[in-house]
Amino acid sequence: MKIIFLTFFIYCIVVHNLFGSQLMQCKTEKQSGLNFIGKDHKQILGFLGLDNFSIKLSRTRDKIIKNQIYLDDLNTSPSKLKNVHFLEILILKSNGYPQVFHCSWRFNLKLNKINENPFECIEQKNKKDLFSLDFFGNFSLSSRFDALNMKEKYKKNSTLHSIFGKCEIKKEE
Repeated sequence: MKIIFLTFFIYCIVVHNLFGSQLMQCKTEKQSGLNFIGKDHKQILGFLGLDNFSIKLSRTRDKIIKNQIYLDDLNTSPSKLKNVHFLEILILKSNGYPQVFHCSWRFNLKLNKINENPFECIEQKNKKDLFSLDFFGNFSLSSRFDALNMKEKYKKNSTLHSIFGKCEIKKEE
């Protein structure tokens, strides 16, 4: 009971900090690396909460560009216009566990188009998981899954894996 309350409390704090941001629904379509620990990769993805999940972006591309245009309109010196922008993505896994990523987006107002360059993100707790999201909603998530070797009990095998799929903007209900 305490774990559920704590998870809910942390979730509320994190979601509150991202209020007003964009929510997307994601579906994993392919994986690489989970076959090394068995053919049940769909069950593994379900256990990890990464078969279907949501993400919440703290800033959208549109908001970043509007901010840059505003700064440009103020005749800000070119050195003050940023080429790298930072945001946060919260992965809301289907198993109830959130995961926070800090992201960067390379975008130059004078050179790039809105659909160029993906958000490149690193997970904040262990700084080992990587998440990438492009303009069209295509994502990849690379991480490590620790599995117990049944032949040698208590020995963990670390399996590197990646998942790939598509995220779509969640329609408001």
